[in-house]
Amino acid sequence: MSIMKKILALLSMVLVVAACSKDTADTNVEMAQNEGAMRLAIAAQSDITADDSVVIKIYKVDGEEESLIRRYDSVNDVPDYLSLLAGNYVAKVQVGEKRAVSFDEKFYYGESEFEVKPSEVAAVTVDCKLQSTIVAVKYDATVAEKLSDGYFTTVAIAESYDKQAIATGDVLSLTYEESKDGYVMMPEGQTSLYWHFEGTHPVEGDIVKEGLIENVKSAARYTITLKYSKDAPGNLVFEATVDETMEEFEDVIIFSPDPTILGEGFDLGEQQLSTTASRTYNVASLAAISTMTLSASGVEYDLLNNAPQGITVEKTDDLTYKVIITESFFTQVAGGAQALTFHIEDVDGGKLTKDVNYLVQGVMPLATSDYDLWFGNVTFKATVLNSSASSVKIAYSADGATWTEVDAVVGADGSYIATGADFAAEKNYTYKLIVDGADAGKTLAHQTAAGAQIPNGDMESWSTSGSVVYPYAAGASPFWLTGNDGAAMAGATLTKSSTDVRPGSTGQYSAYLKSQKASVMGIGKFAAGNLFVGTFSMSGLNGTVNFGRDFKFTAKPKSLSFWMKHNEGNINEGAGTPSEATGIDKATIMVIITNWDTPYAVNTADTSTFFSMADLATMEGVIGYGYIEKRESATEWAEYNIDITYREDMKSVKPKKLVVSFTPSGFGDYFTGSTDSWMYVDDIRFNY
Repeated sequence: MSIMKKILALLSMVLVVAACSKDTADTNVEMAQNEGAMRLAIAAQSDITADDSVVIKIYKVDGEEESLIRRYDSVNDVPDYLSLLAGNYVAKVQVGEKRAVSFDEKFYYGESEFEVKPSEVAAVTVDCKLQSTIVAVKYDATVAEKLSDGYFTTVAIAESYDKQAIATGDVLSLTYEESKDGYVMMPEGQTSLYWHFEGTHPVEGDIVKEGLIENVKSAARYTITLKYSKDAPGNLVFEATVDETMEEFEDVIIFSPDPTILGEGFDLGEQQLSTTASRTYNVASLAAISTMTLSASGVEYDLLNNAPQGITVEKTDDLTYKVIITESFFTQVAGGAQALTFHIEDVDGGKLTKDVNYLVQGVMPLATSDYDLWFGNVTFKATVLNSSASSVKIAYSADGATWTEVDAVVGADGSYIATGADFAAEKNYTYKLIVDGADAGKTLAHQTAAGAQIPNGDMESWSTSGSVVYPYAAGASPFWLTGNDGAAMAGATLTKSSTDVRPGSTGQYSAYLKSQKASVMGIGKFAAGNLFVGTFSMSGLNGTVNFGRDFKFTAKPKSLSFWMKHNEGNINEGAGTPSEATGIDKATIMVIITNWDTPYAVNTADTSTFFSMADLATMEGVIGYGYIEKRESATEWAEYNIDITYREDMKSVKPKKLVVSFTPSGFGDYFTGSTDSWMYVDDIRFNY
């Protein structure tokens, strides 16, 4: 309710607010020496009427002391101008009677300090504000429709409901038998109102609802609205709205007789066991039941129209049902602690959602934290309710045909635990519990994520800087690199090809690696075509390849596949260095998985940094490796696969870095090879 102030005509007397004036010529008031005058106006809420009693008091103020000098019980008695000795005063006005509880009287009060100066008129306005707390009880029409006569609501100045204290008057209260406003003046030190509703429903019986209103403010309206609600079933609506001049307060409680569900011979709040032969649930409502569902393990079942295996629904009438859940139903529910959720609605809008807790025999759902795809291990958990079981196993399969069984043992939390191996990426696993040789509970499924792939393995991202071509997009962090960075040369050793991609490719580009004689300041050096994971730098005419970049393996790859075609020419540069570098050039492709903290540096000026493929089986930090060396040409596109060998002595080590390298001239570190050698590479990927 908005508060609009106006100057009132109280009891037919018009009091006009005059501006403070030092000119008394027009006042027609006689003032003695050291006297002044005051003129009074009262501003109050618009709902004050002429029938309200009014008391006006004028006090002389002397320091902390106030002395009553005038009292008027009617504004008719207040003169237009009141002569007063110069000094400080306070005018106090009250409208209505100050009662602790009342259905009839609201109480308003205001005061205003003012100063009277000799020969001057002080215009005084007293702002008279509501002090009562308005407590309204509003019965919706549905209460009379649904409940028997005799319902009532008691509002007491208390923090709880004490019927005896209310009856003796020791606790002040108002009793509402119909919708109306009541008025409360909160005693000092008390800030709470307690409301209590009683009524009788012809079917449900006695209904009692109550609630506490805390931090009660004066001049505020609290409305308790009671209704039989179809919108918010199961509760009683207590709605409190507050005058806009006050801090807003509202609380809503709605009541309605909702459907109920009870266990037959057992407490619904207790955890049930899935191995119990059966449990019967009695469902009832005061209106015809329109919806009844049960949800378990993420599946919702329509009990009214299509009850699942293991559940029987018996209808007594439209208002009453029996739901019988048997042990066989739980072959559809995951093992462990599970909530079965009933949801029931009736045609009057009543609703009930209720969880029933079961401990279900069977395997529990896997989480990603339950397995490590690099090491391939997995931990299964299961709930076993057969305390006399002599054999508990968990079986799992990647194809649904071949099953691996592992023994399960009791863990610290009472569940059974089994550990499996060879768990791989991008597989659809099924797994189940076996107790004493028989399947127990639901067979579950879990799909593992795909393993990580090499960035730009499809060779679709490229950029250039000047004449140098890079196998990564402009502005992107490089993963692949080439020796082109060292080429103040007569052409690059790596370019992208848009005219020759592997058959069936969905991309536009492949990588073209070309070995050639390069010239730096008139000095010729053989440069092998190359593409590798790592970095490259030049020092004079020599280069350093830093093999390896950080790579987060989410699983253990079994092989590296790629598409390639290549030509191996007769070695015509640096022949014989090393000694086997004669005749046909050698294409070399390698993959290395390592736990190196820093990349492995190969410096063409220092042959002690060179390594051969045979060294990988013993090289420090190498976890897994694979390679191909080919001295015969294959000038048509073909897909190749390099199996990755994992070293037994490194099986407990997790990797940090990845090395992949392609070159048509495997002796390039020695500046040896054929200028007729070339290689196309496309679609490089790990297989898991």
